[in-house]
Amino acid sequence: MYGSLLRIAKHVMCVIPLYGKSRVINNMTDQEKRVYEEKRFWSGSASRYDRFLDRFSESYRVLIERIDREVCPDHVVLEVAAGTGLITLEIARRVSVVYAVDITPEMIAEAKRKAFDRHIENISFFIEDAYELPFEDRSFDTVICANALHNMKEPERALAEMKRVVKESGKAILPTFCHGEGLKSRITSRVITLLGFPGYQRFTRERLCGLVERSGFYVESMEIIREKIPIAFIVATPEKSDV
Repeated sequence: MYGSLLRIAKHVMCVIPLYGKSRVINNMTDQEKRVYEEKRFWSGSASRYDRFLDRFSESYRVLIERIDREVCPDHVVLEVAAGTGLITLEIARRVSVVYAVDITPEMIAEAKRKAFDRHIENISFFIEDAYELPFEDRSFDTVICANALHNMKEPERALAEMKRVVKESGKAILPTFCHGEGLKSRITSRVITLLGFPGYQRFTRERLCGLVERSGFYVESMEIIREKIPIAFIVATPEKSDV
């Protein structure tokens, strides 16, 4: 177990940017500080992020297979917190169009580069905040947010926006690392948090499902993908609004 933790620590140190203590900008609102801090962290990680996730390559292969079962060729898909496009580029081959959103310009630039290199042309990229999505209500057949909710200070705000923009007949696909799922996961989570990784939420599967349902979704299915930190693969549909 300790050997595994040391290997994870090594990979985390490779992805975490070497910054000193954050400066507090006194004239920033809480919202501005959050956005600033998130961009500051992830901008320094973009060029190394794919190498960090290489250790989860099998889990991501399974994850993409599961997502593939849920989408259709005519679907218009939104991916929230798309990062460097690891999932975006795979799903784009299976659907009509993908709108990929991330808060960090460097992450989007990396995703765009890979899409260009692979000649994938049905992706539109946006630098936007998951808490304030720039899309009309009920715009998307499927919304995907993969392994991001645990890194959010207020994941319920992102889920509320996903609920707003997904069609009533649509679905949300929400695979999420569950840092609180078992002793090994909790220890691993504490180690990488001490090293500076911003894992704000230590979900168990029950707590994650509860959050999704309180955000206006009905959890259709939940499957655990085994990893050092397990991934809860959730498919949820929006609860119908009262008319």
